Amino acid sequence: MKYLLVMLASYASTHYLVGLLIQGQLANIAEGLRHRPDAPTPGEYLREVRPQARRAHRQYTVMAGSALALVACLIASWFG
Repeated sequence: MKYLLVMLASYASTHYLVGLLIQGQLANIAEGLRHRPDAPTPGEYLREVRPQARRAHRQYTVMAGSALALVACLIASWFG
């Protein structure tokens, strides 16, 4: 049971942190587009990249969450 909780906590924290990083980068890029006259508006850009951002969010959450869960379970078994 403790391993299940460790895995859920690992995936939840990774999901949250990856989401913050991706949203921050998207906001930074959208803000940079305001200074370029030939670029699309930030709203258009965000509408176009939202599906790719969701897919990247899932993929990075699975990769980083798996690695974190593995390390956390190894540490839990070492101390448990």
